[in-house]
Amino acid sequence: MLFTILLLATETLNAQPGRFGLPACDAPDQQLATRTAFTLCHSNSQRVPLWSAYELTPEMLDAPSAARQHFRRDPEFASSATEEDYKRSGFHRSHVVPARDLASSPDALRESYYLSNTVPQLPELNLSAWRKIENDIRKLAAQSDSLYILTGVLLDCDTIRHIGPNQIAVPCAMFKIVLSIKGDTKSAYAVILPNQPGATRQTVSIREIETRASLDFLSALPTSEQDTLESITAPLR
Repeated sequence: MLFTILLLATETLNAQPGRFGLPACDAPDQQLATRTAFTLCHSNSQRVPLWSAYELTPEMLDAPSAARQHFRRDPEFASSATEEDYKRSGFHRSHVVPARDLASSPDALRESYYLSNTVPQLPELNLSAWRKIENDIRKLAAQSDSLYILTGVLLDCDTIRHIGPNQIAVPCAMFKIVLSIKGDTKSAYAVILPNQPGATRQTVSIREIETRASLDFLSALPTSEQDTLESITAPLR
C-alpha cells in the first residue's frame, strides 16, 4: 500500500512539471523529454542534458534505496551518450536527477539511468561534494512540503572539453536550484559546483545562474515574487 501511495504521488507531481515555469528548450539542437517523474532538456550537439526539473516530497524519501542499475543509452535521443564514451575518460557518469530521489517508482528509477540523465564529472566531486549537495537537498525535503529542483550544466568555459567517440561535452560546472515550499512560504537556494579538482560548492543567487546559463527560471511566479526569490543568496544546509 505504501509503495502505491508513493507511486501515485510521483505521477501527480509529474502531471504539472511546469507549475513554477520551465526554462526554454527551443533551440534547433535542443530536445525536451518528459519522463515519469522529471523533465529534461537535452542538447543534441553537446550530447548532455542542459537542465532537468522535478519535485521531491517527504513521502518520496520513505522509499527504500533501490539496487544500483546499469547505465544505458537513451533510445529517445539519437545523440545520446553511450557507455563507450565514458570508458577510460577519467570522468564519472554523474546523475543530473539522482536515482535515490526516484526510488519510489520503478519506471522513474529506470529512466534515471539513461545516459541522457548524466554528465561527465570528476570522480572526486561525484563521490563527495556533489553527493553532499544531493544529501543536503534530501534533508531540506524532509522539512518541507515539497521541493522544486532544477539541475543543469554550465558550458561557459573558454574551451569546452569533449570525451568519447561521440564527443560528449564536459561541463565547466554543474548547478542546483531549489525552491522549498512549506505552507504559504517559499524559500530559494542555488549552488554551483565547478568541475575541476578540489572544487567546493559556491552559494550563489538564482540570478547569477540565469546569467551564466542564459536561462529563465521560475517564470510562472508573479514578477515581484520571482525577483525576490532570485535575488536571495542563502546557504543550502
